Amino acid sequence: MPTPDIWNGKPLSVRERTHTEIHYRLFDRRTRKLLSFNSTNSIDALVTDVLRTQQENPAAQIYAVEYDGPAYR
Repeated sequence: MPTPDIWNGKPLSVRERTHTEIHYRLFDRRTRKLLSFNSTNSIDALVTDVLRTQQENPAAQIYAVEYDGPAYR
């Protein structure tokens, strides 16, 4: 049995990992410009894309929107 994660001295419930498709687009909140988009099953990939997009657009106020399918069909 896996060791539970601890938060503020208390164990979190042990849960199984999930792999859900995430289709998203990253925008600049002020300009509404589309900065990036992707489909992934990894929250880590999403976070990495946000960090990379922020480095490429340091003045942007990035926000993410999740969609019901990929950008291209």
